[in-house]
Amino acid sequence: MVLALFLAVSVLWGVPYLFNDIALRGVGPLWIAAGRTVIAAVALGPLLFRDGRWRLLTRRWRPVVLIACVEVAVPFALIAVGQQHVASGTTGVLIALEPIFVAIITLLITRGTRLHLRGWLGLAIGIIGVSLLLGLDVTGPAAWLIVGAALSYAAGAVLISRLFADTDALTTTAAMIVTAAPILLLIACLTEPFRTPGPQAWGALLVLGLACSAAGFSTFFALIRRSGPTIASLTTYVAPIVALAAGVVVLGEKFTLLQALSCALILSGAALVMRRPRRSAPGRQEAAPLAAADGS
Repeated sequence: MVLALFLAVSVLWGVPYLFNDIALRGVGPLWIAAGRTVIAAVALGPLLFRDGRWRLLTRRWRPVVLIACVEVAVPFALIAVGQQHVASGTTGVLIALEPIFVAIITLLITRGTRLHLRGWLGLAIGIIGVSLLLGLDVTGPAAWLIVGAALSYAAGAVLISRLFADTDALTTTAAMIVTAAPILLLIACLTEPFRTPGPQAWGALLVLGLACSAAGFSTFFALIRRSGPTIASLTTYVAPIVALAAGVVVLGEKFTLLQALSCALILSGAALVMRRPRRSAPGRQEAAPLAAADGS
């Protein structure tokens, strides 16, 4: 059961970039971000009506709006806009920078936190990898939008752990998705002309909203309940491989040896950063990243 959940999460969070690419052929990027969020909100919204969970939206609406923007609206929009010029596989690898950014943010904002030697090595390797990947002609300046999305996901993960540690994870997810939907709809209406999606684009949006977002989050939290956050966090390394494979097999994207090297460096760096040491110094908190849940 755990293996099935693990593989499901890895696939559900590895293929969004493929379906973003397909949807971009018929829909503007901001409408993709809005559309997938509205579909996910319709699927997850009913959860808020169980056991009075909707009260989270009224009692703590400010932090809910904050994480809705940082963890959903901003990264979804940046990824869709960036993917107009960045290959889907490369996008998946750049999003794997999230745990590295979580470690950096935790170091900066948490007093008394330090990063172990393995973590510093991971940061250095990850930075080398992303520098190599961003220097390739296939990425261009739009790749920085994807990096910005990974940074936004990381900030959202830190905020969720601080502001909603006492709240059921799936309730928090449903609340932020439902809140992000009208925000993204408003942004899309004000900034981008609407084009009626064709059958392929509609299909891609449905997969993005129902499978990659709604089912992806639900499956991820089910995996955490079954196996714990450590095992669940390993999907961070498998999802980019799924994204790369999907891009090459389905879209015919090129994958060079230099790209493979940069991807290996980024994933290795993330693995080192996320790995906790066996013992921590007394009174010192290690800057170990959270089990990321972006549902991108």
